[in-house]
Amino acid sequence: MSESWDTIVVGAGVGGLSAAAHLVRAGQRVLVLEKNPHAGGTAFVFTRKGFTFPMGPLGFSSPGVVSNALSYLKQDKDLDFCRVHYRMRAFDLTVSLSAPFDHIQEELSGIFPSEAEAIKTFFHDMANIISGIRSPNQRENGSMPEQTRGLSAREYIESLITDWRLRRILGSLGTREPYSSVPLLAAMWDLMGNEGIWYPKDGMGAFCNRLVRAVTGSDQHCGALAEIRLGVPVKQIRVKNGRTEGVTLGDGTTIEATNIISNADYKATFLNLVDPKSMPERWVRAVARAKQAGSVFQVCLGVETSKLDASAFSQGSRLVYRRGSHLRDVQEPDWSASEVDPYVLADQELEISLLTREDPMLAPPNGSVVVIRTEADHTHFMKYRPTMGRRISSYKEYKTRLARGLIHEISRLLPGLEQAIQVMDVATPLTFEDQGGRSQGAVAGWSWDYEDNRDYRPMELIQTQIRGLYMVGYQAYSALFMGGIPTAIESGRRVAELLLEGAGPLEEIRIPVSD
Repeated sequence: MSESWDTIVVGAGVGGLSAAAHLVRAGQRVLVLEKNPHAGGTAFVFTRKGFTFPMGPLGFSSPGVVSNALSYLKQDKDLDFCRVHYRMRAFDLTVSLSAPFDHIQEELSGIFPSEAEAIKTFFHDMANIISGIRSPNQRENGSMPEQTRGLSAREYIESLITDWRLRRILGSLGTREPYSSVPLLAAMWDLMGNEGIWYPKDGMGAFCNRLVRAVTGSDQHCGALAEIRLGVPVKQIRVKNGRTEGVTLGDGTTIEATNIISNADYKATFLNLVDPKSMPERWVRAVARAKQAGSVFQVCLGVETSKLDASAFSQGSRLVYRRGSHLRDVQEPDWSASEVDPYVLADQELEISLLTREDPMLAPPNGSVVVIRTEADHTHFMKYRPTMGRRISSYKEYKTRLARGLIHEISRLLPGLEQAIQVMDVATPLTFEDQGGRSQGAVAGWSWDYEDNRDYRPMELIQTQIRGLYMVGYQAYSALFMGGIPTAIESGRRVAELLLEGAGPLEEIRIPVSD
């Protein structure tokens, strides 16, 4: 006789665990199935020779959303966060990116005195847009978000700012050309400057374990209603006559459930787990066409602290860095080439984090953890993967060579880095796809580019066109206006609410697809 549950959650990421925890508190019998040997998804961590490295997020914004959720789930004991500070080192400038608006305005006005009025206008506009987004009843034609709805951040910045360096700083919170919509740009500044980026003092691994306990329970009631099974891949979400009836596991076992919540992303769910014949053709096309955020190349380093000059982190543990002071110095990788020159890869914007500043327990005594990230193209690396989870022999040498190029460049900022390395782990977009379950290695949900997503209103994408099938996680909303982890947590609360109401299926297609 087939096993049966009220709800099956496919994937034990932050969103899936949050959903399961809320449903358990409502009295549902919930089974969480996770293909990896750990819960927490990409928010979890892994160890190499005594050093602990991140699988994904290096912190989160909207701490009030996170703390309120954990409080409701009775997992807020000894919960404490510390704020993470970002600074930019580029264009022969050092600029704060994570201070309140008035502080950044004053700092930038001192660096660019001829742009002082424009800088003041910029942050005034950002504050008005944020206010409009937070006040749904004011979203009329006269509101600031509506006024800027059809305007790209690049168009807006170019109409206001003259200096090309300041255009990039204000338009991307870094060194890139502006790329988003104006409201999304305002949301990014709000998260970085007003809400702030925060790190749990007991670490990301412990943070994930709080959500696990909220599901399986430190109390007898929860344990009787829920179960998390690790190392159990789901092969198919079964649909019959337009509604879910259960799942089929990788070994062919079937489990029945009235409702299914997918913590996989949209492409993994509807292009791999659900039979396309079970869905309207226009829904499948929309999912296939929808653009996701890009991926990254990541280098995690365990270093000997005494050999490293970390003074560059004196005013913040996170640095946004780019080589060169003029536009002509900047090169872009040719991702269509058979290989990318490590020197050119290092010419991109790099994010460098000293994680042990907030969490010394990530390293053994006299050790530190440094993480380097930069954008990378998923398609470029696909030739190194003959099948899912496998790599050709030259892959390791190539990614190591790229990593060494980044490390050599970062040694300009952190003297002694190359000599201080004790452990190195390198991840490409293939790693984020295979290990993190992110289609095409996407690390930030739906595309943030203006051409792909122009609506300032974060649309709820939890309901689907199949009765009983719901989505949860960072793609459960069309934009990450709260940041990744808070969005995933909130989606868990919201999906539980909708599921218990019996909401769905959805007739309209809300998936962000460019025209």
